[in-house]
Amino acid sequence: MDGNDPPYDHSDDEDTSSETSEDVVEVPPDEIPEYFQERGGRLFHSHGSCPYPLPVDAEEQQRQNGLNELLRRLIGDFSVGPARELLALAPGEQRRVVDLGTGTGQWCEVLDVAREFPHVRFYGVDIVPIATRYPPHNVIFEMHDIMEPFRYASGTIDMVHARSITMAIRDYRALLQEVGRMLRRGGLFVSCEWGRYPIMADGSNVAVRAPRTCAFYDAVRETLRVRRGIESIASRIPRMLEESRQFTDIQAERFYAPVGDWPVDPGEREMAQELRGMMEVFARSMGAVLSDGPFAAHADALVQGYIRDLWSVTGMVATCFTVHARRI
Repeated sequence: MDGNDPPYDHSDDEDTSSETSEDVVEVPPDEIPEYFQERGGRLFHSHGSCPYPLPVDAEEQQRQNGLNELLRRLIGDFSVGPARELLALAPGEQRRVVDLGTGTGQWCEVLDVAREFPHVRFYGVDIVPIATRYPPHNVIFEMHDIMEPFRYASGTIDMVHARSITMAIRDYRALLQEVGRMLRRGGLFVSCEWGRYPIMADGSNVAVRAPRTCAFYDAVRETLRVRRGIESIASRIPRMLEESRQFTDIQAERFYAPVGDWPVDPGEREMAQELRGMMEVFARSMGAVLSDGPFAAHADALVQGYIRDLWSVTGMVATCFTVHARRI
C-alpha cells in the first residue's frame, strides 16, 4: 500500500456477501491449469456452461487489452456516465464496484482506475483466472460465471461495469435483474459493447463495399446463435434496461472508430491501424469457432476474406455501443 493510500479494512467485505454464498477461497497455483483446455493450438476456458467462444490465451488477452485502451481514448475517460462523481471520496462511506468479465483486470487495475480511487473497493469477476495474482490493495479478482447469481448482498454495490460481455451471456435480461439486485438505489450500471458489423464512414452500403466482411460476420452471427445460443444485442441494451423497470436516467451513446490507413489525421490513423490489427486477431480467434459450426467447411476462406477486406477496403468504421443508467 502506498503511504498516501487511506487505511483499508478488509473485514468490510463481509458486509457485501450473501449469507447463502460460499466463502471466497484462493485458487492454488497447481489447480489453475484445470480451468483451461487446449484446442487447435489455442487455449480456451473449460467451464462447460459458459457460452464464451473465444480463446483466453496471450494473443487474445493482448487484443482485449488493446480494445480497452482504445476505448478509453475514444471516450476520453475510464467510463461513460457520472462514474467520477459516484466514486468520489465520501467520508464514512465505502464505495464498491463490480467489473463483470474482467479478463486480465485491465480496466480496474492497469488503466489506473483503482489507483485513482484508492478508497474504492473493486471486484473483478471472470470465468478464468487470468488476472494478476498481485493486484492493488483495493482490488479483488474472483472467479465466477456471470450467468449465475452473485455472492454480493442486495443493495451493497455502487457501480457495475460491463464491457464486452455479450458473448458470455445467453440471457442479458436475467443478468440485468441480478445487477439491479446488487446495486444500491442511485447506483450506476455501465455497458460498453462493440458492434458485430462495421459501417462505412461515407454512409455507403457495407455489403457492397466489403462483401467478404459481411459474409464473415453473417457466419459469426449464425454460428454463435446456433452453437452457443448467443444473440447480437449491443444496440438493444438500452431498451432492455428500460423494460427491466429497475433503472432510470438511461443514456445511450455510440462511439465510432475508423479501421485501417484511411484517416488523414495522424493520431486517428494510428488508432485506426491499431484497431485493424485487433480485428485481424479477432478474425483468427473466431476461426476456431467457425470451424465448429454450420460454416466449418468455409471457415478458413471466411477468415481470410475478412482479413483481405481489412487491408484493402477504405472507410470502414467500428461502432461501440455504450449506455449508463441509475438504479431506481
